[in-house]
Amino acid sequence: MIQIFLLLLLTGGEVLDRLALSVGEEIITEQQLLLYLRTAALLNGEAPKESPADKRRAAQKLIELTLIRIEMQTNRYPLPEVAQVKAALEAIKKQRFGGDDASYRKALVQGKVAEAELLDSLKWQLAILSFIDFRFRPGVQIPEEEIRDYFQYDYPKEFAGRTKALYNQARPEILELLTQQRIDNLLDRWLNQTEAATRVRWVESVFAGGSR
Repeated sequence: MIQIFLLLLLTGGEVLDRLALSVGEEIITEQQLLLYLRTAALLNGEAPKESPADKRRAAQKLIELTLIRIEMQTNRYPLPEVAQVKAALEAIKKQRFGGDDASYRKALVQGKVAEAELLDSLKWQLAILSFIDFRFRPGVQIPEEEIRDYFQYDYPKEFAGRTKALYNQARPEILELLTQQRIDNLLDRWLNQTEAATRVRWVESVFAGGSR
């Protein structure tokens, strides 16, 4: 896992980055909060929002991501190959920018995100999603009755006949949907328990006013 270091960059005595919070021995800076917000906005096609409330929400998400990174390090979980990360970037460029490189480059500049930073973000997104599946899927068992109930009561209305053939067709999709829901629940429970057992310290001054 790449350690999150505190960088105090001084120019004429001015602090350009400052500690925002710590998670155990890991440190998150204000600039990392802003980069998270800018990258998320870029990927969602939105204008970045950097209010104190936005930074606080980003901080909570980064706490969770840091806890997962620590668990990945404990399990020596590998990071994705460079080719996988570049493929993910190309998919985003195609989906968000129609494959137009000029529009993509313009969005990077407007969003104040370097391509290397975006690639690093995508690398960790891929790694964390893969690790969550690795960590929690083996513990998920979905009873057949629960799959049938979902098919009967919650599946799209076009399957009005609810025949056995339609059930067999829909079953893999329903099973995966219910499995993902169960994985999300297990992850939320684990994060709550792990965060409660971890010393997290907030520097409230970072969240009290706008970014400098």
